[in-house]
Formats: sequence, structure tokens, C-alpha cells
Amino acid sequence: MREIKSFVKTASPSDLEKALEYIQKALDEQKEQQQAKAEVMAMLKEKGLTLDDLVGEGAADRRSKVKPKYRIIIDGEVTEWTGRGKTPKVFQGVNLDDYLIE
Repeated sequence: MREIKSFVKTASPSDLEKALEYIQKALDEQKEQQQAKAEVMAMLKEKGLTLDDLVGEGAADRRSKVKPKYRIIIDGEVTEWTGRGKTPKVFQGVNLDDYLIE
């Protein structure tokens, strides 16, 4: 907001008019989007649907879960690793073939 106040104080009349056009255009676009959203929500409500019905479950994260490839037990604590990404400290310096999950 400070930048806007500073701009207004130092801008020429033509710059202010151009800024006003940009602001008016942005306001009009937001109003159109709000109206479109309201129309879509009304249509969904009319049909007895929700946004979740359209999106479905699991749409937020499409990555699949990777099963662990290695398992090591140290002092009763089980550590599993998929073999991807940074090697956990417990697996560093050991023969991974010894801890392969079959």
C-alpha cells in the first residue's frame, strides 16, 4: 500500500489515468469471476451436488505411495526406506543387500 501512496504522490496525470484504467479492469475481471462462481455454485446446489462431488477424492495428491525397499532394526527401532531420495543415516555405510525386503 505504501508503494501505491508513493506512486500517487509522484505520478503524472497521464500515469494516474493509466493506473486507474488498470485498476478498473482488474475490478471488472474480479466481479465477473465472482459472478461466474456464484452461478456455478447455484447450478451445483440446484442439481444437489457439491464441489467434492466434482473433484472426487485423492485429487489433491496424485503421487502414488512407494513401498519400502529396505528395512533395518537397530535397538528395537524399525527404519524403512524406499531407496529413493537421501539415504537415511542408519543405512549409510552398510550393505543394502543385507536389508532388502523380500
